[in-house]
Amino acid sequence: MVGVTIVRTTVARWLTVALVSTGLGVGLTSGGALAAEQTWSERLAQELQQRADTHLDADFSYAELDLNTLLGEISAREISLSSRVNELDAGLNQVLRAGRLLVRGDWLTQQRNHLQVDEVIVADAQLTIAYYGKGQSNLHALLTAAKQQQRLQKASTALVWSVQQAQLENVVVNLFDQGQPLLSVRIASLRLPELSADDTADTYMAKLLWPIVEQVMEQSLRGESDAVVDVAKLTGFIWREIR
Repeated sequence: MVGVTIVRTTVARWLTVALVSTGLGVGLTSGGALAAEQTWSERLAQELQQRADTHLDADFSYAELDLNTLLGEISAREISLSSRVNELDAGLNQVLRAGRLLVRGDWLTQQRNHLQVDEVIVADAQLTIAYYGKGQSNLHALLTAAKQQQRLQKASTALVWSVQQAQLENVVVNLFDQGQPLLSVRIASLRLPELSADDTADTYMAKLLWPIVEQVMEQSLRGESDAVVDVAKLTGFIWREIR
Protein backbone atom coordinates (compact mmCIF):
# COMPACT_ATOMS: atom_id res chain seq x y z
CA MET A 1 0.00 0.00 0.00
CA VAL A 2 2.99 2.29 -0.12
CA GLY A 3 1.84 3.32 -3.56
CA VAL A 4 -1.53 4.41 -2.30
CA THR A 5 0.09 6.22 0.58
CA ILE A 6 2.51 8.10 -1.63
CA VAL A 7 -0.32 9.06 -3.95
CA ARG A 8 -2.54 10.05 -1.05
CA THR A 9 0.20 12.13 0.59
CA THR A 10 1.32 13.70 -2.68
CA VAL A 11 -2.23 14.50 -3.79
CA ALA A 12 -3.11 15.93 -0.37
CA ARG A 13 -0.06 18.21 -0.39
CA TRP A 14 -0.70 19.08 -4.03
CA LEU A 15 -4.31 20.01 -3.20
CA THR A 16 -3.31 22.23 -0.30
CA VAL A 17 -0.65 24.03 -2.33
CA ALA A 18 -3.20 24.62 -5.09
CA LEU A 19 -5.73 25.91 -2.58
CA VAL A 20 -3.24 28.42 -1.22
CA SER A 21 -2.16 29.53 -4.68
CA THR A 22 -5.76 30.17 -5.74
CA GLY A 23 -6.22 32.40 -2.71
CA LEU A 24 -8.81 30.19 -1.03
CA GLY A 25 -7.07 30.46 2.34
CA VAL A 26 -7.69 34.20 2.47
CA GLY A 27 -9.59 35.21 -0.63
CA LEU A 28 -12.86 33.63 0.39
CA THR A 29 -12.92 35.51 3.65
CA SER A 30 -11.81 38.81 2.20
CA GLY A 31 -13.79 38.91 -1.02
CA GLY A 32 -10.95 37.95 -3.39
CA ALA A 33 -11.90 38.32 -7.05
CA LEU A 34 -11.78 35.65 -9.75
CA ALA A 35 -11.38 35.98 -13.47
CA ALA A 36 -14.65 36.80 -15.19
CA GLU A 37 -17.13 33.91 -15.22
CA GLN A 38 -14.68 31.49 -13.56
CA THR A 39 -15.89 29.67 -10.47
CA TRP A 40 -13.72 28.63 -7.52
CA SER A 41 -14.13 25.02 -8.60
CA GLU A 42 -12.96 25.80 -12.12
CA ARG A 43 -10.03 27.82 -10.81
CA LEU A 44 -8.96 25.02 -8.47
CA ALA A 45 -9.24 22.38 -11.21
CA GLN A 46 -7.12 24.52 -13.53
CA GLU A 47 -4.53 25.05 -10.79
CA LEU A 48 -4.35 21.32 -10.04
CA GLN A 49 -3.67 20.49 -13.67
CA GLN A 50 -0.99 23.19 -13.92
CA ARG A 51 0.72 22.09 -10.72
CA ALA A 52 0.64 18.42 -11.73
CA ASP A 53 2.48 19.49 -14.86
CA THR A 54 5.03 21.85 -13.30
CA HIS A 55 5.52 20.38 -9.78
CA LEU A 56 5.07 16.63 -10.27
CA ASP A 57 5.90 16.26 -13.97
CA ALA A 58 2.60 14.43 -14.17
CA ASP A 59 -0.81 14.60 -15.83
CA PHE A 60 -4.07 15.10 -13.93
CA SER A 61 -7.50 14.73 -15.50
CA TYR A 62 -11.06 14.63 -14.19
CA ALA A 63 -14.66 14.47 -15.34
CA GLU A 64 -16.01 16.71 -12.59
CA LEU A 65 -14.51 18.64 -9.67
CA ASP A 66 -16.39 20.68 -7.10
CA LEU A 67 -15.30 22.82 -4.15
CA ASN A 68 -17.90 23.21 -1.39
CA THR A 69 -16.67 26.02 0.84
CA LEU A 70 -19.56 25.70 3.30
CA LEU A 71 -18.73 22.06 4.08
CA GLY A 72 -15.00 22.38 3.53
CA GLU A 73 -15.05 19.61 0.92
CA ILE A 74 -13.50 18.96 -2.46
CA SER A 75 -15.14 16.21 -4.47
CA ALA A 76 -14.07 14.86 -7.83
CA ARG A 77 -15.31 12.19 -10.20
CA GLU A 78 -13.43 10.02 -12.69
CA ILE A 79 -9.96 11.31 -11.84
CA SER A 80 -6.65 10.12 -13.21
CA LEU A 81 -3.06 10.87 -12.16
CA SER A 82 -0.24 9.71 -14.42
CA SER A 83 3.52 9.99 -14.17
CA ARG A 84 5.80 10.62 -17.15
CA VAL A 85 8.51 8.00 -16.77
CA ASN A 86 10.15 7.38 -20.13
CA GLU A 87 10.95 3.77 -19.23
CA LEU A 88 7.23 2.95 -18.76
CA ASP A 89 4.41 2.84 -21.27
CA ALA A 90 1.24 4.92 -20.89
CA GLY A 91 -0.67 2.19 -19.07
CA LEU A 92 2.01 1.71 -16.42
CA ASN A 93 2.43 5.46 -16.01
CA GLN A 94 -1.22 5.72 -14.96
CA VAL A 95 -0.63 5.62 -11.23
CA LEU A 96 -4.16 6.23 -10.00
CA ARG A 97 -7.58 6.05 -11.57
CA ALA A 98 -10.57 6.57 -9.29
CA GLY A 99 -14.31 6.88 -9.66
CA ARG A 100 -14.62 9.20 -6.68
CA LEU A 101 -12.34 11.35 -4.54
CA LEU A 102 -13.45 13.30 -1.47
CA VAL A 103 -11.18 15.61 0.55
CA ARG A 104 -12.40 17.28 3.75
CA GLY A 105 -10.48 20.00 5.54
CA ASP A 106 -10.06 23.59 6.63
CA TRP A 107 -9.70 25.79 3.55
CA LEU A 108 -10.69 29.06 5.25
CA THR A 109 -7.77 29.55 7.60
CA GLN A 110 -6.40 33.10 7.80
CA GLN A 111 -2.87 31.71 7.53
CA ARG A 112 -2.05 31.37 3.85
CA ASN A 113 0.65 28.76 4.47
CA HIS A 114 -1.25 26.50 6.86
CA LEU A 115 -4.00 24.09 5.82
CA GLN A 116 -5.40 20.99 7.42
CA VAL A 117 -6.74 17.98 5.53
CA ASP A 118 -9.04 16.09 7.89
CA GLU A 119 -9.93 13.19 5.64
CA VAL A 120 -9.23 11.78 2.19
CA ILE A 121 -11.52 9.12 0.72
CA VAL A 122 -10.69 7.39 -2.55
CA ALA A 123 -13.32 5.00 -3.89
CA ASP A 124 -13.71 2.62 -6.86
CA ALA A 125 -10.07 3.00 -7.76
CA GLN A 126 -7.19 1.26 -9.45
CA LEU A 127 -3.64 1.87 -8.27
CA THR A 128 -0.73 0.74 -10.43
CA ILE A 129 2.73 0.50 -8.89
CA ALA A 130 5.16 -0.04 -11.76
CA TYR A 131 8.87 -0.67 -11.17
CA TYR A 132 11.43 -0.51 -13.97
CA GLY A 133 14.56 -1.03 -11.84
CA LYS A 134 15.76 -1.37 -8.27
CA GLY A 135 14.19 1.44 -6.23
CA GLN A 136 12.71 2.97 -9.39
CA SER A 137 9.00 3.20 -10.13
CA ASN A 138 6.24 5.52 -11.28
CA LEU A 139 5.55 6.36 -7.63
CA HIS A 140 9.21 7.06 -6.89
CA ALA A 141 9.08 9.61 -9.71
CA LEU A 142 6.10 11.41 -8.19
CA LEU A 143 7.55 11.36 -4.68
CA THR A 144 10.94 12.61 -5.85
CA ALA A 145 9.31 15.52 -7.66
CA ALA A 146 7.20 16.40 -4.61
CA LYS A 147 10.23 16.26 -2.31
CA GLN A 148 12.18 18.46 -4.69
CA GLN A 149 9.45 21.11 -4.53
CA GLN A 150 9.52 20.89 -0.74
CA ARG A 151 13.27 21.58 -0.70
CA LEU A 152 12.81 24.62 -2.94
CA GLN A 153 10.40 26.29 -0.52
CA LYS A 154 11.77 29.07 1.69
CA ALA A 155 11.47 28.33 5.39
CA SER A 156 9.43 31.51 5.94
CA THR A 157 6.89 30.65 3.23
CA ALA A 158 6.83 26.86 3.44
CA LEU A 159 3.36 25.35 3.40
CA VAL A 160 2.45 23.71 6.70
CA TRP A 161 -0.07 20.96 6.13
CA SER A 162 -1.35 17.81 7.73
CA VAL A 163 -3.45 14.82 6.70
CA GLN A 164 -5.39 13.30 9.57
CA GLN A 165 -6.64 10.11 7.91
CA ALA A 166 -7.16 8.46 4.54
CA GLN A 167 -9.64 5.75 3.62
CA LEU A 168 -9.45 3.59 0.51
CA GLU A 169 -12.63 1.84 -0.57
CA ASN A 170 -12.94 -0.81 -3.27
CA VAL A 171 -9.39 -0.40 -4.58
CA VAL A 172 -7.56 -2.73 -6.96
CA VAL A 173 -3.79 -2.64 -6.41
CA ASN A 174 -1.52 -3.82 -9.23
CA LEU A 175 2.24 -4.35 -8.88
CA PHE A 176 4.46 -4.59 -11.96
CA ASP A 177 8.19 -5.04 -12.40
CA GLN A 178 9.88 -4.31 -15.74
CA GLY A 179 6.54 -4.65 -17.51
CA GLN A 180 5.67 -8.00 -15.91
CA PRO A 181 2.62 -8.32 -13.59
CA LEU A 182 3.54 -9.55 -10.10
CA LEU A 183 0.42 -8.96 -8.04
CA SER A 184 -3.19 -7.86 -8.42
CA VAL A 185 -5.54 -7.71 -5.45
CA ARG A 186 -8.84 -6.02 -4.66
CA ILE A 187 -9.10 -4.42 -1.22
CA ALA A 188 -12.59 -3.65 0.08
CA SER A 189 -11.53 -1.07 2.65
CA LEU A 190 -8.22 0.10 4.02
CA ARG A 191 -7.38 2.92 6.41
CA LEU A 192 -3.88 4.29 6.04
CA PRO A 193 -1.76 5.51 8.98
CA GLU A 194 -0.23 8.96 9.16
CA LEU A 195 3.26 9.13 7.71
CA SER A 196 6.13 11.52 8.27
CA ALA A 197 6.87 14.06 5.56
CA ASP A 198 10.54 13.22 6.12
CA ASP A 199 10.10 9.61 5.00
CA THR A 200 11.78 8.54 1.78
CA ALA A 201 10.35 6.16 -0.79
CA ASP A 202 12.42 3.36 0.73
CA THR A 203 11.06 3.94 4.24
CA TYR A 204 7.52 4.01 2.84
CA MET A 205 8.19 0.62 1.31
CA ALA A 206 9.53 -0.82 4.54
CA LYS A 207 6.54 0.44 6.52
CA LEU A 208 3.71 -0.44 4.17
CA LEU A 209 4.44 -2.36 1.00
CA TRP A 210 6.40 -5.29 2.37
CA PRO A 211 3.98 -6.25 5.19
CA ILE A 212 1.05 -6.23 2.77
CA VAL A 213 2.92 -8.18 0.08
CA GLU A 214 3.86 -10.72 2.73
CA GLN A 215 0.26 -11.03 3.89
CA VAL A 216 -1.07 -11.46 0.34
CA MET A 217 1.53 -14.14 -0.43
CA GLU A 218 0.68 -16.06 2.75
CA GLN A 219 -3.04 -15.93 1.97
CA SER A 220 -2.44 -16.99 -1.63
CA LEU A 221 -0.32 -19.98 -0.60
CA ARG A 222 -3.07 -21.04 1.82
CA GLY A 223 -5.71 -20.60 -0.86
CA GLU A 224 -7.47 -17.90 1.18
CA SER A 225 -7.13 -14.98 -1.22
CA ASP A 226 -8.59 -14.08 -4.61
CA ALA A 227 -5.44 -12.13 -5.38
CA VAL A 228 -3.57 -12.98 -8.56
CA VAL A 229 0.09 -13.51 -7.62
CA ASP A 230 3.12 -14.65 -9.60
CA VAL A 231 4.95 -16.03 -6.57
CA ALA A 232 8.24 -16.75 -8.34
CA LYS A 233 8.54 -13.30 -9.94
CA LEU A 234 7.33 -11.56 -6.78
CA THR A 235 9.92 -13.41 -4.69
CA GLY A 236 12.69 -12.37 -7.08
CA PHE A 237 11.46 -8.78 -6.98
CA ILE A 238 11.45 -8.74 -3.17
CA TRP A 239 14.99 -10.11 -2.92
CA ARG A 240 16.25 -7.53 -5.40
CA GLU A 241 14.62 -4.62 -3.56
CA ILE A 242 15.67 -5.56 -0.03
CA ARG A 243 19.34 -6.16 -0.85
